[in-house]
Amino acid sequence: MSQPIKPPKTFLPDQSANYCQVEFWPGMQADIDLNIVNQLAIPVKGKLYQYPSRFLEIFANLPKDLSALRHEDILLWESIQKQFMPQIPNVEFRLGENISQPPFTWGECSANTLAVNFTYNTNAIYRIVSNLVEQNLVPRIEMPQLIDRACIRLASIYRAEGSFIMRNMNNNFNMFLIPRVIESLVGKSIYNSDMQEYDLTRSSLKIALDLAEDYVHLDVRQKMAIALGKGVAFIEKRMMGNSLSEEETFNVQEIAYRYYEKPLGIDHRQLLIERVENSASSGKTFNLTTILDDASETVDDLLWMLELMEMFPFLYVHLLVNTAQVSINFSSQMLSDVLARPIFRGLVERIEKQFRVVEMYCPLISFQTSLFPPATQHVIHEADVVFIKGANFFETCQIPEKDTFYAFVVFGPISRLYSGFNDYDGVFAFVPAGRTGYTHNKDLYQIQTLKEVAGSG
Repeated sequence: MSQPIKPPKTFLPDQSANYCQVEFWPGMQADIDLNIVNQLAIPVKGKLYQYPSRFLEIFANLPKDLSALRHEDILLWESIQKQFMPQIPNVEFRLGENISQPPFTWGECSANTLAVNFTYNTNAIYRIVSNLVEQNLVPRIEMPQLIDRACIRLASIYRAEGSFIMRNMNNNFNMFLIPRVIESLVGKSIYNSDMQEYDLTRSSLKIALDLAEDYVHLDVRQKMAIALGKGVAFIEKRMMGNSLSEEETFNVQEIAYRYYEKPLGIDHRQLLIERVENSASSGKTFNLTTILDDASETVDDLLWMLELMEMFPFLYVHLLVNTAQVSINFSSQMLSDVLARPIFRGLVERIEKQFRVVEMYCPLISFQTSLFPPATQHVIHEADVVFIKGANFFETCQIPEKDTFYAFVVFGPISRLYSGFNDYDGVFAFVPAGRTGYTHNKDLYQIQTLKEVAGSG
């Protein structure tokens, strides 16, 4: 018989006095003000659950000895190791003390930071489950129960083996666990964590491709700015069914053009263009290896890359693309939709000439340098410059041996911390070989930010 897990009254979200003591692991405990935690809750792609502290409530009420708790959603260590460790061909994945998990492991966090991180879990679970409800894959009436079950299962993974995984993981690995938990509860036929939100993402990609017709006439720098804005336009959140209303289309366009007009916090777009131009003028080939982010903004990134290839026949673009569909990221399954559009006819003509697609499998939401398979490492080694899009990829994908450009819109506490900028500041920053885009330090005041590394010019 399953044992229900019910939070005590002091944990209920409608209480005015909302303090509680939480032990995250032995030696790490604190009194947490849930009102503040709820105010600082981290939305996920625009989604925010009505009770953001729900995961924290459930985690706090799990006993230390999970084996003593008979509950169908509790997982013990042996099952966790078999089901919830990434399996990447030709790559060894390890967690443990002194094993780098950029930008930091959760064991380095304060208790209050962990509590706020936990709101991400609640909202990410809510986002996945609500999408399943909208697709009629899960009955709406079951949504609260399924959210709680997912919180219980994820909390049991956190608690297992003295909180081993929680202490040694980074945000990237945590975002891997959440969809795996949902898959384990509803089954792969309803939710496949290696093929996440494919229909939704493909629909948003179609909208982005339709909108891209308006951007073809823009120059390279302007297309780069549009691609930045699309990263925070959240087409997926705005869709009704498979389309956008006229009002929401206007909103997406307004956000996309915001960085067309607004100065960037760091603007090295012209430097990248000049690097390609200088190589072309000297008759040398120029290899640009690229890692792109969400599907909708990838359309506009490919537009400016195509224009550069048309301008400079000596430019060779190598696109590293995931064979797994993770969150709303661009994946190899999406490429045929892009290439079918007339505006990308030039890209089709350049396949295996100036444009090469390099597939790799990564079940995590953003590529992590230590998890590159040998073929990917080779492509990066051969690159003259690496271009990396997206805030998550900036955090996990530092390549100090290569000249690298990072482009993203700052959003959220971690993004602010390591970039040195404010929410919604756009950056297109060059980091020379021999340096990294940020330097982590447990002492927050000792962190070297992207703003300090790349300047504000």
